[in-house]
Amino acid sequence: MNKFFIATALMAAIALPAAGQSTTATANGQIQPATAAKVKVEVAPSLAGSAKVSGDSAFALARAHADSGEVSSAKLRSEGGRLLYEVQVLNKSKRTTTVKVDAMTGEVLDAEQHGGLKSTVLHHKENKKLLDAKRDSAAKTP
Repeated sequence: MNKFFIATALMAAIALPAAGQSTTATANGQIQPATAAKVKVEVAPSLAGSAKVSGDSAFALARAHADSGEVSSAKLRSEGGRLLYEVQVLNKSKRTTTVKVDAMTGEVLDAEQHGGLKSTVLHHKENKKLLDAKRDSAAKTP
């Protein structure tokens, strides 16, 4: 019974932030997130295939821990024997937050908001990545 409540709470935590993201419908009726950020995989394909949490779910969890900003980039990598997503989120306050999400459980391991000069430099760099990704995504869309 207790496992049921934990599983339900985890699903709600994943689904609710995703519901707040803007989406667009394609011609064939599929729903796609409006964000153009992609996950850069830095592990072996066989290890990446074992991730139980999708990139979109990791984005939603990261947004929930970063003042509902916009995801600019993400990496799937191994750290300390764990497979995790490292997601960069640009906040409305012109700050960047780095959120680490366990790719097997969906647990947010760390959320660090950068401030000062580092924040300005990181925000500019991540904003450029996001704009480039959006431009590439728009060029591929007919």
